[in-house]
Amino acid sequence: MLVLAVAAVVFAVLLSRAFDRIRVLERALAELESRGYIASSAPDIEQPDVQPQPAAAFEAPRPVARIVAAPPPPEAGPAPATERPASPEPQPANYAPEPQSARATPLNLAATFENLVGGKLPIWIGGAALILSAFFLVRYSIESGLLGPGVRSILGAIFGVALLSASEASRRHRATRDDPRIGQALAGAGIATLYGTLYMAAELYGLVGTIAALVLMVAITVSALALSLRHGPPTAIMGLVGGFAAPLVTGLDAANVAPLLVYLALFTTGLFALAIHRGWLWLALAATGGGFVWPLILMALADRGELAWVGLFVLTLAFTATLALPRAGTSNRLLRLAPLVTGLVQLMLLAPQLEFSPLAWGLYALLAAAALWLGWRDHRLSPGAGAALALVLVLLAIALIGGDAVNAPLAALLFTLMFGGVGHWLLRRAPDARIWTGIALGAGAMPLLLTNTLQGDLLRPIGWAALATIAALSCGWVSWRWRDRTAPDSRFDLGLTGGAAVAALLLAIGLAQPIAPLWIASLLLAIAVALAFWARRVGDGSLANLSLAPLPFAVGYWTNATDALIAYGESVFAAGAIPPANAIAALALVPAALLALHTWLIGAHAARPILHWAAWILMLSIPLALVPAPWHAPLLAAVTAAAMLNPSRRLLPIHGEAAPLAASFLAMLPQLLPMALLLAASLSGDTTPFTRLPSLVALLREVGLPAAILAAFAGMRFETIAAKLRLALAALVVTGLAATLYALLKQPLAIASEPRFVMLGFLERAVLTHILFALGLAALWRLPRLRAAGLGLIGLAAFRILWFDLFILNPVAVTQSVGTIPLLNLATLHPALAAFWFWLATRLGAPQRPFRGAAMALAIVAVLGAIRQGIHGAILTADAITTTENYLYSAGLLGLSLVWLWRGIAKGVNDLRIVGLALLTLVTLKVFLVDASALEGVLRILSFMGLGLALIAIGWAYGRFLRGTSAAAAGA
Repeated sequence: MLVLAVAAVVFAVLLSRAFDRIRVLERALAELESRGYIASSAPDIEQPDVQPQPAAAFEAPRPVARIVAAPPPPEAGPAPATERPASPEPQPANYAPEPQSARATPLNLAATFENLVGGKLPIWIGGAALILSAFFLVRYSIESGLLGPGVRSILGAIFGVALLSASEASRRHRATRDDPRIGQALAGAGIATLYGTLYMAAELYGLVGTIAALVLMVAITVSALALSLRHGPPTAIMGLVGGFAAPLVTGLDAANVAPLLVYLALFTTGLFALAIHRGWLWLALAATGGGFVWPLILMALADRGELAWVGLFVLTLAFTATLALPRAGTSNRLLRLAPLVTGLVQLMLLAPQLEFSPLAWGLYALLAAAALWLGWRDHRLSPGAGAALALVLVLLAIALIGGDAVNAPLAALLFTLMFGGVGHWLLRRAPDARIWTGIALGAGAMPLLLTNTLQGDLLRPIGWAALATIAALSCGWVSWRWRDRTAPDSRFDLGLTGGAAVAALLLAIGLAQPIAPLWIASLLLAIAVALAFWARRVGDGSLANLSLAPLPFAVGYWTNATDALIAYGESVFAAGAIPPANAIAALALVPAALLALHTWLIGAHAARPILHWAAWILMLSIPLALVPAPWHAPLLAAVTAAAMLNPSRRLLPIHGEAAPLAASFLAMLPQLLPMALLLAASLSGDTTPFTRLPSLVALLREVGLPAAILAAFAGMRFETIAAKLRLALAALVVTGLAATLYALLKQPLAIASEPRFVMLGFLERAVLTHILFALGLAALWRLPRLRAAGLGLIGLAAFRILWFDLFILNPVAVTQSVGTIPLLNLATLHPALAAFWFWLATRLGAPQRPFRGAAMALAIVAVLGAIRQGIHGAILTADAITTTENYLYSAGLLGLSLVWLWRGIAKGVNDLRIVGLALLTLVTLKVFLVDASALEGVLRILSFMGLGLALIAIGWAYGRFLRGTSAAAAGA
C-alpha cells in the first residue's frame, strides 16, 4: 500500500507538471500570434518550390506553425522563409511580422491528448508497474514460502539498486537518452523499492538495528535527493516522504529527541538547499510543513527535559524557512511569513509545557528578535513582527493568568523594550510606517496593561502610576513624531491620533490607582483637556473628537461617588449642611474649570455648547452649596441679574442666563406652591384664605426679595435682557411680587375666622381690588411702556369684582357686612368707585367702548346696592324683596337713565345717551309689567298717570333734540 501511495504521488506530480507545461506553451503561442509572428498557413503570396520546415522553437509537441520572413522591398521578389534545423533547446529566431493579418491555429486538443496518453502516461504507469511488480514479487515469495526474510530483503535491495542503475543507464543509452521520463520512472521506482525493503527488514523482520536502519534510511534519502538533481521532482518527492518518515520506519522513539532533531535539521537543510538550487518552491514548502509536523508529535510524546531541543529546532526551522522560501522562488508575503508565524505559534504551545521558564521566554524572544530583524531587513516581512507582538501578548496573558509572577513580568519588560525600541526606530519608514507605528504603540502599552490587570499586586499603586506615565510619554512621543499628519476633516491617523489615544489610556489607568476615587473624574477631565490642547496645537479634527472620549467615563466616576454626591446635592437643592472644601473642589470647582477650558480649546466643535453648559451648571452649583438653602432664591436672582449683563453674557453659553433664572424659579417654588394652593381655594369660595398663607418672613426672603431684585434689574437694564427671556423674567417678577403683595395686604385685617370674615371680608376684597385699579391707572398715567401691564391690572380688578363680588362671594348671597351708613357704604361706594376707575381709564388711553360699558354697568350695580343697603342695612342677605324696595329700584334706575340721557345730550356722548335710552325703556317695561300689577285703585291710576306724563315729557324733549341734530346735520 505504501508503494501504491508513493506511485500515486509521483503520478500526480508528473501530471501536474505536464499540464503546467501545456499552459506555458499555450501562453507562448498566443503571445506570438498576438504579435503577428506566426500563422497557421502560408500567406497568400507567391511561394518558392522549396517548402519551409517548422522551427523547433519549443520541446513539447504542438501543431506546427510556419515562420514567415519579413516582406521584401517592392522591387524584390518574395523571399522564401529560411528553414531552421530542430534543436533540443529553443533558439532565437529572426521573426518577422506577417505581411497581412492571419489567425494562428490554436493548440490542437487531440494532439495534446495524444501526446499525453500516448507519450507520457505509459512511462509513468510503467514506473508504477515496476514498483507493484516488486511488491507482488515479495508478496508471492512470502505466500509461497520460497524465500526467507533475509533473502527477501536482499532481493528487494538488489532490485531497488538495479532500478536505480537502470535509470542511470537510460540517460546514456542512445535509444532512451532523449526521453528523460524513462529515467525518472526507473529512479522513482528504485527509491520506492529501497524504502519498502528497508521498512520490511527493520520494522517487520527486525533484521536491522535502529542505528543501522537510520543510517541506511539517511543514505537512501540522500541518494534520492542527489538523483533528483538528474531526474527531477518524482525522485525528490520520494526522498522527501522517505526522509520525514525515516524516524518512524527505523523505530526511533521520543526518548531520543536530540539525535532525531539533529537528523531533521540536517534533512530539512538539505531539502532547502535542493529547493533553492532547482527553484522548486513546492519542495521548500513541503520541507517546511514536514519540519513543523515533527515538533507537534514530540510535544505530545517527549519528556519535559527534552522539550528544550524541540524549541530550539522550531526556532531554527522558522528562521531558516523564512530565509529559504524567497530564494526558492516565491515573493508572496503570506507564504514568506507562514514559517515565522507557525514557529511563533508552536513556541507559544511549548511554553506552558516548559512551565514558562526563562528558557521558554528566551526561545520566544529569539524568534521574536528574528521577526524584528527580518521586518527591518525587508519591509514586506514587517507584518511578521506585528504577528510576533500579538502572539507575545497572548502568551503573556496565558502566563499571567496562570500565576507566573516572576518570569512573565520580566518577559513583559523585555518585550516592551525590544518591540518598542525597534518600533520607535522604524515608525517613520515609508513603506511600512503604519505597521511599525502600531508595534511601537502596542509594545508600549499592552504588556504593562496586561501585567497591571492580571498581576496588580506586584507593585504599589504609585509604582504602576510611574510606569504608566513613562509608557504614556513613549506613546505621546509617537503622536509628536506624526504631528505633520494633521487633518481638519477628522481623519483618523494611527500615529497622531492613535498615539495620543494610547497615551491617554495609560495615564487614565495608571494615575487613577494612587488617587482617591473622588478625584478620578477630575483626572479624566484633565486628560481630556490635554487631548484638546494637543488637538488645538496641531489643528487636527480627529484629536478634537478623541478629547471627548474620556468625558462619559468621567461622568460615570462622578456619579459613582455616591455618598459625597448625595451630600453635595442636599446642600445645593435642599437644606443640607455645607459640604467640605475637598468635596466642593472635586465635584464642582475643578470639573467646572476643566470643562470651561475644554470648551475654549475645542473651538467651534459641535460638542462645545454641551461642555459649556455643563461647566456653567457646575459653577452655578458652587454658591448654592456654600449659602444656606433659605437664601438660595435671592442669591440666584442676583446671579441672574449679573448673568444678563452684556460683559457676563460673553462668558456664558448660549442663553446661559436662562439657567439661573430657571433655578431662581425653582428656589422660589417651595413658597409659591402654598400660594398657588391658596389661590385655588380662594377662587373656589374659601372665606378664610389667610389661614393658608406661608410664613411671611420666608415668603419675603424667598419670593419677595428675589422678585424685587429681578424687577429692579429689569427696570434699569431692560435692553440688555435677551428677547427670548423677557417674557419669562416678567412672569417670574409679576408672580413673585403679586404673591408677596397679596400676603402683605392680608396681614392688617388677618381674617382667620368666619365672624371676622362677616365683619371685614367685603372690605378687604374691595381694598385689594381698588389697589389693583390704582396701580393699573398709575401705569397708564406715568409709565407708557407698561401700558399692557396697567391694562392687565385693571382687568384683574374687574375679574375680582365679577368673580368674587357678583358670583362667588356676593354679599346678597353670602353674609358680609357692607356698612350701616346709607350711601356711604361698601355696597354703594365699591362699585361706584370702580365705575369711576373705568371712566378715568378711558381718559388715559384705555379702550373706550369696553371700559365705558363696564363703568355704566358698575354704576347700575352701585344704584342697586345703595337701595338694597338703604332697605336692609349692613347685611344684604334678606330673602324677600319688599314692594317699597321694588319701586325704589325702578325709581333709582329711572333716575340713572334720565341722568345718562341728560349728560349724553348735553355732552354729545352717543353711547351714554343710547344706554340711557335703553335703560329707560327697560325700566318702563318693568313698571308696566311688574310694578303696576301690584297696585290697585287710586294708586294704580296715579301711577300710570304720572308715568304717562313723564314719558310724554321725555319723548317731547328727546324729539326736539333729534330734530335739532338733524337740522344741524342738514345745514352742514
